[in-house]
Amino acid sequence: MIKTREFKEHNYRAIWYNGKTIRIALNPDKPITELDYPEFYDVKITGYCEGECPWCYMDSKKTDSHYENIIQKIKGYFGSMTKNQRPFQVAIGGGEPTDHPDFIESLKTFKELGIEPNYTTNGMWVDSDNNIEILAATKKYCGGVAVSCHPHLSWKRVAKILWSQDAKLNFHIIISDKPSIDYFKEIYDEWNKSVDYFVLLPYGNQGRAEEKDIDWEYLLKVLPDDHSKIAFGANFYSYLIQGNHNIKVSLYEPEIMSKFLDLEDMGLYKSSFNLMERI
Repeated sequence: MIKTREFKEHNYRAIWYNGKTIRIALNPDKPITELDYPEFYDVKITGYCEGECPWCYMDSKKTDSHYENIIQKIKGYFGSMTKNQRPFQVAIGGGEPTDHPDFIESLKTFKELGIEPNYTTNGMWVDSDNNIEILAATKKYCGGVAVSCHPHLSWKRVAKILWSQDAKLNFHIIISDKPSIDYFKEIYDEWNKSVDYFVLLPYGNQGRAEEKDIDWEYLLKVLPDDHSKIAFGANFYSYLIQGNHNIKVSLYEPEIMSKFLDLEDMGLYKSSFNLMERI
């Protein structure tokens, strides 16, 4: 399915097909400016998570609650937009989104609105009572799944199952010190023929995460020569623009094409990494 969007006031036109977005500046001599209606939303549907990651930047816990009335909220927020205003796709997260009792219905709702749903998961649902239903809904409705490759969780099982079902598979990997970078390299060497993108996320001092340094120079040494399957989280932008590398960098600052929506109170933010500046 091909989808298009255009905002002349932002010098912006985009074409979306099969998970890929092509952006066109209407006036090639001017930049595309920040969109009032972004082409991508991160959507938080729960604070609940059993992973207990010590570095969780959302501070998600198994004592947290699932958000209420998420289907009505999704329909009310995105359903009120015109087709041109609606995003191409969303990434559903939390917490662990698959634990929400309305998770599957949320995938279906976004799909019916003409918005491609994706989700991020720790993969622990592989042992849940409704794992067959989640897998079937993933295959029916989802564009892709991002698996968080945390070393204390058994994420490989769910990754192998998703791959066997031809799911578009991405890996999210936290980058900080040398051991974390070596861990990424091990994962890359094992999985690079099976995964669409390895998304490297810089460790952030947010939520319950303690402060850590990021060994950028070592990461540059370890990165494979072929960067075609490497994607960098928005908070790596300040490192990337330093220019001491051969990595291709977007002309646009992070988050001018995306936003973070918290369905608990319908708070809209530029990013899930900055919850102090509500829009």
